[in-house]
Amino acid sequence: MGLVLILALIGLALFRVTVGGEAPPTVTGGDPVAYRCDNGDRVVARYYGLADGSLHFVRLSFPGGEYTLPQLLSASGARYSDEARLVWWVKGDEVRVESRDEEGEWRDWGSCRVEP
Repeated sequence: MGLVLILALIGLALFRVTVGGEAPPTVTGGDPVAYRCDNGDRVVARYYGLADGSLHFVRLSFPGGEYTLPQLLSASGARYSDEARLVWWVKGDEVRVESRDEEGEWRDWGSCRVEP
């Protein structure tokens, strides 16, 4: 469902621009950033945004799966989440990761740090 929401938001942003007669925004970013997590996992994040600044999102490659998460409002740092399964919260070179368990409760995975 999270991927569907992201694709819908991107589609709406592109529709809004093309209906107004302007060129659709382009996607910027995408350079890989590798993180090493407290549990030993290596995660590769690719941060993207629409050139007009209307949407930012991250594509995460975890061992065993990939996620695309939109950026949400946060008081500090950059918070990405689908609000259903995963939270990726970036503050400087450190990331906090949370996921929902079988009972639907948020579980803290700990920290991940940018690999040197």
